[in-house]
Amino acid sequence: MNRKVLLVLLGAAAAVAATAVYAGWFHRDTALYGSGTVEARDVRVGSIVGGRIDKVLVREGDPVQPGQLLLTFDDKELAAALEQSHADAQKAERGYRPEEIAEARAAAGQAKADYELRKNGYRKEEINVAQDDLERAKADEIRTRLDFDRYNGLAKKDLVSRQQRDTAEANWKMALAQREMAQHKFDEMQRGYRREEIASAEARYLQAQANLEKMERGNRREDIEHAKAVYAYDLARFRERQVVAPSGAIVEVLDVRPGDIIPPNTPVATLLEKDQIYVRIYIPETEFGRIRLGQKAEVRVDSFPNTVFDGEVEQVNQQAEFLPRNVQTREERVHQVFGVKIRINDPAGRVLPGMAADVKLKATS
Repeated sequence: MNRKVLLVLLGAAAAVAATAVYAGWFHRDTALYGSGTVEARDVRVGSIVGGRIDKVLVREGDPVQPGQLLLTFDDKELAAALEQSHADAQKAERGYRPEEIAEARAAAGQAKADYELRKNGYRKEEINVAQDDLERAKADEIRTRLDFDRYNGLAKKDLVSRQQRDTAEANWKMALAQREMAQHKFDEMQRGYRREEIASAEARYLQAQANLEKMERGNRREDIEHAKAVYAYDLARFRERQVVAPSGAIVEVLDVRPGDIIPPNTPVATLLEKDQIYVRIYIPETEFGRIRLGQKAEVRVDSFPNTVFDGEVEQVNQQAEFLPRNVQTREERVHQVFGVKIRINDPAGRVLPGMAADVKLKATS
């Protein structure tokens, strides 16, 4: 009886051993392995306006939070432009003040009067005054000329001094000049204004009238929108007086100092994003069919040998890389590989760029 039990037990043990061997043979580890170096996505930040750096608030190696201020530029010129465009936008939307409209109305009235004066010519009363002035000038010229003739004759007989004779001559020439001026003015009034003077006065009147009508109607909608757009543009430029971190990161490169002049659109710092840590490994072409986007992975780094970090396939290159360059045989095709990018989930920030990493890609179902 004991012998039979022993035989049964031995048979069961043999069956279990065979099953274990069979399972080990047909259920080998099917995961894919690879190694690489941890990298981080870098972001280069700067200002679209540039200028003179005023303050630098961080240093290389500092961790920064989203929206944290990195450096500032001198903003005096930007602030002045913003203030001016803001005032223009408010004025365009509010319209013109009553006193501005009254001033424009007075200017239009003055321009109209000036135009009508030139168009209608001089009044008869003005021409008569000019004629009277001419007659007086003629009389003065005749009187002073007669005085000069008399003094000139007396001077030749040495009856008057040379100075008296010269004074009489000067008075006559002055009266002659005044007569010519009066004659010119009288002739001009009789002819009236020239056509180009009338046209110029008309243009000034039409311009003043148009400006008055514009003020009375108020600004057009497109003018208001234009003023608002200029203000929005200056506001956007004013915000560029500061450089901030777009996300949580580590400052990798920041080689600027207060007083440096930076051209527009020039990067001033390079940041390594904390939540964009990844490792790139290479999988043989023969295993390419086992890779899927979103495939889970286990990542280990030498600095934390007992910790497994979760990973996920984020990118699979669509073009193979291979060695040697010309692959001719089936045996050589094992050297043809595809790059696979695995994103590492490490909220604590322990995995840093430059660390060596080993990756295990879990088998897909």
